[in-house]
Amino acid sequence: MKQTSATSPRPLDQALHALADGIIVLNPDHSISFANREAASLCGLNAKEMEGFDFAQFNSMSSLNWTLLGETLEAGRTGSLILRGEATGAVFVTLRRISATGANEGHVVTLRDLAVFDHARRQATGARSAPTFTSATERRMRPDFARQRVISPWLDRMISRGERALLQGARVIITGESGVGKTEIARHLHNFVANGVDPFIAVNCAAIPESLFESELFGYEKGAFTGASTEGKKGLIEAAEGGTLFLDEIGEIPLPLQAKLLSFLEEGTILRIGGTRPRRVNVRVISATNRDLLEMSEDRRFRTDLYYRLAVVNMPMKPLRDVPELLDHLIDRFLTAINQRRSAPLHLSDDLRARLRAYHYPGNIRELWNLMQQISVLGDDEEELPRRLMALDPTQAQHSYGSSPDSAPAPLAEGASLRDAVSEYELRIIEDAIRVHGSKRKAAAALGVDIGTISRKTRKEP
Repeated sequence: MKQTSATSPRPLDQALHALADGIIVLNPDHSISFANREAASLCGLNAKEMEGFDFAQFNSMSSLNWTLLGETLEAGRTGSLILRGEATGAVFVTLRRISATGANEGHVVTLRDLAVFDHARRQATGARSAPTFTSATERRMRPDFARQRVISPWLDRMISRGERALLQGARVIITGESGVGKTEIARHLHNFVANGVDPFIAVNCAAIPESLFESELFGYEKGAFTGASTEGKKGLIEAAEGGTLFLDEIGEIPLPLQAKLLSFLEEGTILRIGGTRPRRVNVRVISATNRDLLEMSEDRRFRTDLYYRLAVVNMPMKPLRDVPELLDHLIDRFLTAINQRRSAPLHLSDDLRARLRAYHYPGNIRELWNLMQQISVLGDDEEELPRRLMALDPTQAQHSYGSSPDSAPAPLAEGASLRDAVSEYELRIIEDAIRVHGSKRKAAAALGVDIGTISRKTRKEP
């Protein structure tokens, strides 16, 4: 008979790893003797690394809060409960003794992601799946703000500002470059003040064609126009009733519709296209932009009164290059998420990690995630990895535009005003960004301003 290699997985282990539910087996001393892949995924760890952990050590490393289960275990009880984690969501956990006779032979813990289970139940019954469903891996990609706030006091102050604003019913606008995580900040603020069933409706204003914007945002009555649904349609504002409406890229809203949005913010009512009866809608409003709305208002491209209705509290988010203290945390978090999808775990060399620290990330957190995915696919082969990363000197610390000693502002010339000096310094930063990124448009995106600002400040006057 064919012998199984000592290094080959046992059939029972393979079967347990294939289960849709997580399984953790505890020894009598409460150390972990086995964990399948689904359990490791829910905990944000690697299955093999979990083996041998005692429960207290495991609790401090897992993305789930195991305090309730630990108390149940220490009390010698069994049963079921729900655990939660910011990245994981709600997980139904059952604790059972392995021995039916009551002998102390350890315990088995089963874990079921309730969102995944509900999604599977809907599919099995033919019901439509909820559009907000995300897998555990996808949820784990969301920021661990609890940890980030410990690492970065600035981020803690900024998030606390947004939390206080929403608790007091004030509107918040989140500003910053593309890729800094404005949507995730908005989602966190929503979760901070909302109940579990309150909707979070994210609207990317840049992705909606101008001709459809009004019908998408405000909805329409039946027969309002040719091709309209015979039943009418609820708009995105109404869909957010009782929850949060997140208006991303708010600067892209067509100017003619800004007046109608302003009316909604002032009155709390909307009027569907073709309708005659205003509808009252109760929603929290959070907006975000990577553009300078006040500058746009000076050029009559954005209504000043709308800006002040939206920007009761401003949350300017720094680019990743200005918060380097978060880099190691983000790299490790992305690495953990990537390893959940790999058969062999990815390990970063010291040189590669140093290069990741030295890079300036014009695309911010989104670009870091993109680079981590490329490294996962291509390995550490210098010929395969992005040239922008491999061309770096890994001994140099990360820096922001205009912050190096060589780019310090020159002393004021005799007779020069402070305004002239600031303009000259701005121009040097912009020219440096254009040189690094290769175009004015890319430089504008990296600096968090619109292309019009770059063009105006670099215009050579005759």
